[in-house]
Amino acid sequence: MKRKGGKTTTVKANAKAPEPRVVKTAGPPVPVLLSIVVGLTSTNILASSLLRLGPQYLEPVYGNVLPRLGFTHSAVISMVLGSIIGSSYWRRICRNTDTAATSPGAPLTLDTRTGRAIAAAFDIAAILTALAPLRATYLFRWSDTLGPMWGPLLTQCALTFPVFILGGFAATIGAARISHSQHSAGRRVAATIACLGAVAVLIWIGQQFVTPQRSCHGVLLNAGYAALSSLMIKLLTGYQEDLDAAAALETLKENEKSAPVVRSRRLRFLPTVAWIALAATA
Repeated sequence: MKRKGGKTTTVKANAKAPEPRVVKTAGPPVPVLLSIVVGLTSTNILASSLLRLGPQYLEPVYGNVLPRLGFTHSAVISMVLGSIIGSSYWRRICRNTDTAATSPGAPLTLDTRTGRAIAAAFDIAAILTALAPLRATYLFRWSDTLGPMWGPLLTQCALTFPVFILGGFAATIGAARISHSQHSAGRRVAATIACLGAVAVLIWIGQQFVTPQRSCHGVLLNAGYAALSSLMIKLLTGYQEDLDAAAALETLKENEKSAPVVRSRRLRFLPTVAWIALAATA
């Protein structure tokens, strides 16, 4: 009760205080979980295939022994480098992303940024793999200058190692999102390492069963598979964005705010169109 100017006014003591923001640590929704599964599976298949196909592609120039010297160790180092880049990018996603799309403009959530990052990795992998024969042919002209020891490794830097880096990047992003639901930092790290270890074991097992194939056809097949994986992940991520936008619109209606702006997703399919053009002219 307050007295003001001879009048008595009543102050409500049960006024609701603003609720504190709660950070959700739930697991990824089904569309994003499927995107991560597609990404990890595609990383396994591409890496297993390129471990056999990479040295085979250089055999006409360097023989069947020199291309294999140090190739497996260099491929592992490339994937570790991709994992380091992916870990740094994941920390950036967690630092700059809202857990839910509740503000005007429908900002990307943690899940949609995860899907977009994995899809972008496979987009770049598809284009680099499709253009790999052109880069390798150019480097073949310098085989005498590069020498028999460094020539194969330097050629692989333009042929397969970038794909291994992107595969490690995509696998780390997916593993980090799966383990993000753990409340303890130690558990998150342990779950991420366990997931990446499982991917590494599957790659090692998979390359034991890869059948020999023609090099040119194999490169184009891997590029097509990477593009198809990216397309599937984009469709799943787009569906998740629609769900997030609907949830954000419902929240904004409850708060009597303006409706979110829906972003166009057409430009996201340009890399797929570019790969189809490259495949048609190959």
